[in-house]
Amino acid sequence: MDVLVLMAVFFILLFLGVPIAFSLCLSALFYMIGFSDVPLIIIGQQMLKGVDSFTLMAIPFFVIAGGLMESGGISKRIVNFARTIVGFVPGGLAVVTVVASMIFAAMTGAGAATTAAVGGIMIPSMEEEGYDGGYASAVQAVGGIFGPLIPPSILMVLYGVASGESVGDMLMAGLIPGIFLGLIVIAVVIFQCIKKGYKGVGRFSLKTSVKSFGQAFWAILAPIIILGGIYSGFFTPTEASAVCCFYCLIIGLFVYKELRLENLLSVVFKSVKSAAGIMLIVAATQAFGWVITRAGIPQMVAEAFTSVIGSPTVFMLAVCFILLIAGCFIDAVPALLIFAPILIPTALEYGISLIHFGVVMVVVLCIGLVTPPVGLNLFVASSVGGQPVHKIIPHLPVLIGAILVGAVIIVFVPALSTFLPSLL
Repeated sequence: MDVLVLMAVFFILLFLGVPIAFSLCLSALFYMIGFSDVPLIIIGQQMLKGVDSFTLMAIPFFVIAGGLMESGGISKRIVNFARTIVGFVPGGLAVVTVVASMIFAAMTGAGAATTAAVGGIMIPSMEEEGYDGGYASAVQAVGGIFGPLIPPSILMVLYGVASGESVGDMLMAGLIPGIFLGLIVIAVVIFQCIKKGYKGVGRFSLKTSVKSFGQAFWAILAPIIILGGIYSGFFTPTEASAVCCFYCLIIGLFVYKELRLENLLSVVFKSVKSAAGIMLIVAATQAFGWVITRAGIPQMVAEAFTSVIGSPTVFMLAVCFILLIAGCFIDAVPALLIFAPILIPTALEYGISLIHFGVVMVVVLCIGLVTPPVGLNLFVASSVGGQPVHKIIPHLPVLIGAILVGAVIIVFVPALSTFLPSLL
């Protein structure tokens, strides 16, 4: 009974429009008042415990780095480089959008930042070439999901903290699945563009590509520094995020010279404001997680699954279905932090690698970034592209279906997730 009340209060607050962080805290407080004699100060203590982590410092640094990249001319050069290497294929600009999003994702770790930075350049460019505005925005919204997949990834950092797995292993685990899903989306986009009659732009030129690479070199070097530093043991993921932030500042100010000192404070303020929202959700989910653990929900979920489902693979598919539905109504960050403590004990019961499980969770929750009614990438693409959401949604089912097929393949082939961490 107490568990049903806890979850009912949470979802009622959520559907009343109460912000997710406050919904989590208020439902936890309601449970504590009604069904526990533990002092309420424990809620505040658990919230503080949730953010009292050196590893979580990576999140604000990566968010700030994304803002510096967008304002410092880095995203523009990445887009130009992608255009020279793949712009000539059928539907070239749509493919450029996906490729540029994947490259930008390797520096920011966030879907909304990737969608905004690349979409601000590519959506108008596609429309100028005759692309339907709704389709252009849909491609960019889907391209933005690679932000939380390809390392560095804010969601992977959060899962690493929640599960106790190495954050470095989780970051690297997303690389192959991220590239794999990117290739699937590119193939589908090319097929769609051939049917729609969207042609490539220009011809491939090695000389132009080399020149464009030279201009984008300092931008492309960022993920190499981040991942190389982590896996060489030179610095931790948190230190890597700070190095990335400082590197983007130097490149924007002194190399590309598009970041102005007078704009720096506004860029940092906007990024810190976004990071603060994420950290508040992290703190709230720690308190909510403590309550659901005290209520015995993880154990009940484990017993329910293991009594009905005997196969780890079927369990993984069931988890995919649950997270796919949840992702339609809850943003990826709180959804991950809510469901990870509930589902991880069950995954351990089935003997599933927590690295593989984490990658599957992140992949499926990333689909929620483009599904209404709360898909963040969907609304960012709508805002950047100037297209109403109802004109974007009809173009999404095929692209989302392609990612779902890729997610199922990742479920059946754990090596896609575990190969690089085990190798390194």
